[in-house]
Amino acid sequence: MNSGVGADIALSVVVGGLIGLIVIVLTGERSTDVAKRVSAYVTPTAEALSLDPKRSLVERALGDKQARQLARSPRIVRIRVEMEVADIKLPLEQFFLLILALTALVGWAVAASTHSLPAALLGLFVPVVAQQVVKFMASRQRRAFAEQLPDNLAVLASAMRAGQTFIGALRSVLEDAPEPSRRELSRAVLDEQIGVPLAEALTHVTERMRSEDFGHVTIVASLQRETGGNTAEVIDMVAQTVRERMEIRRMVRGLTAQGRLSGGVLSLLPVGLLILISVVNPTYVHPLFHTTAGLAGLGVGIGLVICGGLAIRKIVDIKV
Repeated sequence: MNSGVGADIALSVVVGGLIGLIVIVLTGERSTDVAKRVSAYVTPTAEALSLDPKRSLVERALGDKQARQLARSPRIVRIRVEMEVADIKLPLEQFFLLILALTALVGWAVAASTHSLPAALLGLFVPVVAQQVVKFMASRQRRAFAEQLPDNLAVLASAMRAGQTFIGALRSVLEDAPEPSRRELSRAVLDEQIGVPLAEALTHVTERMRSEDFGHVTIVASLQRETGGNTAEVIDMVAQTVRERMEIRRMVRGLTAQGRLSGGVLSLLPVGLLILISVVNPTYVHPLFHTTAGLAGLGVGIGLVICGGLAIRKIVDIKV
């Protein structure tokens, strides 16, 4: 009896600690470092990223050199860019701590309900779901940027007809541009003001937003700087081409909407139901977590769900 009470108290302390960690992460003080604040508006170089006068938790844990190598790793940089494009204000370190705490909390809840340690591995789906949510939010911002691009190009061409330079016309676009176009184009303008070539600044926007259409604007800016010419007329042609491509993309998204929805439901429904049943009625799934055949079937099922989701995603992912 006493041992049971002690175990309950220990579990309560663990859960309370995890919830407290989540609250601290979400309400923690934001960094006021000048370099980090400026990086929200301009594109930092690799050298600037490595020169941080304040040592973070990661740097104190791993050391300055190892922490800088970790921060410059392609996967970390890719996640950071995705979070910036998705307009997630949470710092990367706090985001990782939040995902770690939620993973441990979900794993503990499932293991405590099923009384099976292997069931705690279901908590590993939390980082996968979080990554997909970030990608979804970033893709929505990129899609909005693509939708706004034709109107922004029309304003850019009109400003250039009025006699403004390319960068001056780009500033005119920022006056009425909605988000996320204003945020991304502001980066290009500020990059140009601090000495970055305009073509390179626009290339950064193209890479962040993964927009082939905006890549044409980068080419036009390079040609206008090197050879001149009637840039406004060329931009009008680019805007017309972008509008036609947008119509095709809308048609493709409409035709593949059912397939994309089916892929999401078929991928998440089995995992969600398994976690829900494990918490509500643990005796029903007891053989699945406490027998060799059940664990083998669980592994095969997870593998098939992943393969099916990837196959459906490949079918409906049509590039235009």
